[in-house]
Amino acid sequence: MKKISILALIVALSISLTGCFGGESKLYNAFNKMQDVTSIESNMEMKFNFETEGFSEEDQLMLGQVAAMVNNSKISMNQKARNNKEKTVSEAQVDMNMNFGGIGMDMNVWVDMDMSTDELKMKEIIKMPQILMSSMVPNDPQKQYLVLDMGQMMKEENKEINFNELMKFSKEFQPKLTEFIRGIQKDFKPNLKIVEKKGSKVVNKEELDIYELKLNDAALKELVRDTVNYSFDNEKIIEFVKEYMTAVVNIVPQAEKETVEVDMIEGLGEFEKQLPELKIKFNDFMDKYKDVKILGDKGIVIEYGINKEGYIVYQVASIDLRIDLEQIAKITGEETVQKGIIKLGINFSTNNSNINNKDMKIEIPAINEKNSIDYMKMMNMQRERIN
Repeated sequence: MKKISILALIVALSISLTGCFGGESKLYNAFNKMQDVTSIESNMEMKFNFETEGFSEEDQLMLGQVAAMVNNSKISMNQKARNNKEKTVSEAQVDMNMNFGGIGMDMNVWVDMDMSTDELKMKEIIKMPQILMSSMVPNDPQKQYLVLDMGQMMKEENKEINFNELMKFSKEFQPKLTEFIRGIQKDFKPNLKIVEKKGSKVVNKEELDIYELKLNDAALKELVRDTVNYSFDNEKIIEFVKEYMTAVVNIVPQAEKETVEVDMIEGLGEFEKQLPELKIKFNDFMDKYKDVKILGDKGIVIEYGINKEGYIVYQVASIDLRIDLEQIAKITGEETVQKGIIKLGINFSTNNSNINNKDMKIEIPAINEKNSIDYMKMMNMQRERIN
């Protein structure tokens, strides 16, 4: 599990980095522009393809059952979100349909957040599949919603947040982060051509400029290596991390502030001392995994569609992961070598609409004691049943 998690982390990191260092300014500008939208609706669909080879007959039989379920699975989501320009007031709704091997489960989530006043309001309402809700709250079929009230939880735990600093953090750090990344983008130029303009095409009756991001296994590793080494050697990045951590410390409760600040200063100091050693260890790690394929032959391919206003309104992506357990075991020096190759294909598409639409509505359900249960109350009930 640890090995697979490391590989997944590397892939996720690289996908996010390619958005910043892709080599096409229009796509980069579109990513930045998406950060400033005040409303958006997205429809996403995700499918999977799971294959294995080289396992023992017993393992292959079990993995065949996993493949049958995964290959017949699909996740569909409709997401709506709206917020003010300062991003201090937000509402969001996610309607999700998950189908695992023919078993369908629907879930709905609503988020209502307001950090514009002296009292934090952050409430998450979840409508779970009825079979799960019945197991969590037995003998009460009227309960439909699970409520996570962060503001109330902080009150009960006597956590006093410095809301003035929280507001300052929220307002100042988003533009600072955007400007910081723009500065890196100008300075950091990996010798990779991973984004290409593919012309234009009509999607949902709208003509879009199409850009394709493409990474094979070698390019992924080169991008990760170049990016991490650049980060280790760039003092501006270290200074930005320090500034970020200092801002976070200012938000914590006053009673804990001194302790947290001391820990942060000591931790950052130790981290800076260890940077040269960390860089050596990282490059050793990359050298070891140079010939271990993380991506299959199809690699990572993401197609972006940008409309005439400069927003990304369309994405189609495929990620071809390949995990050779025998190769990894030999490199890590494990005595027991597990043979077998796992291939996981992930395909998804996203269509965005209602960008900056002031009339877009999010209907947050009315909750009461009959139709909902607070998360903390539910956890206390379960502890009582166990005891």
